[in-house]
Amino acid sequence: MAKEEDAARTEVDRIMEEGLAALEKEQYDVASERFRRVVQRAPFRQDARNYLAFVIQRQLNNAGAGGGRVTPQRQSPLPTTGIAPTITPTRLRKRVSHIRFPMWLVVTGVVLALILIGVAVTARHFNFRGMVQNINRPTPPPANPAADKLADELKRVDGAIQREQFDEALKLLEGARQTALSLNPPDPKPVEDKIAQVWAARAETQISKQNYAKAIEAAQEGLKHNESLAQLNYLVGLCCFQQGLDATARNDRAQSTALYQQAVQALEKAVQADPTHLRALDRLANCYRKINEPTKAVETWNRIIHQAPESREAKVARDYLRSLGFKD
Repeated sequence: MAKEEDAARTEVDRIMEEGLAALEKEQYDVASERFRRVVQRAPFRQDARNYLAFVIQRQLNNAGAGGGRVTPQRQSPLPTTGIAPTITPTRLRKRVSHIRFPMWLVVTGVVLALILIGVAVTARHFNFRGMVQNINRPTPPPANPAADKLADELKRVDGAIQREQFDEALKLLEGARQTALSLNPPDPKPVEDKIAQVWAARAETQISKQNYAKAIEAAQEGLKHNESLAQLNYLVGLCCFQQGLDATARNDRAQSTALYQQAVQALEKAVQADPTHLRALDRLANCYRKINEPTKAVETWNRIIHQAPESREAKVARDYLRSLGFKD
């Protein structure tokens, strides 16, 4: 197919060449016939159309002048704005170059066009997918001034706890409670949990001073705000255990037994709330030993060893088990 096209193009160029040669010799009839053949075979050859119009105009001029031939000196050039090109005898041989595209250039253009189309489709796909992801992505909640204010107030409470300014912390929490109630929906739980933490910190301070009675009061006050807080229950159990030791030192067996049992109740709640609370487990095992429940004590010590074998509490548990005749 390509060879046939090249042959046809060569034939058209040959006829065009003959027309130009005839035009140069002022053989207008021959030139007209050749240019007509070019236009018929290659309608897109605008140069052939222009030369044909020029020849026809010459033929008309010659007919009006009596059929004689016009010499080159008497010919007036065609205007450049006309449909035919300006031609002089010395430039008739100058041809309009015919543009030909090599096959490699055509192939390259097609490949580049396909690449551009692929890039456009890919970009559009990812853009669409991004739009879908944006649609599916949950919309962030709107700014809530009350929530921001509550977070700031709770942060100030933490600072007061670190300074052991517990009364100031509780006062700040009263205001924080009002802020929490203004939320939509109201959520006072974070404030209640923080109040329980303040009382736990106060109880720990009293324990460090060996004021176990006041420590129990503080811990029980905190349990009113969060009864399932493991640390508060542990502190109550710890204080009862220490008071039980004091009663044992006074040979008050009934009092010490009652205190150990109270400690067991509090410590079991602590372990239920937080099964990984090693100090609560350690005290609970000792309380079981004090109230003569060795089976529960052994089970609790083994639980500590299994849960945290490298901990200090696990080392103590192994010592107790060895003292009772158990081997590692």
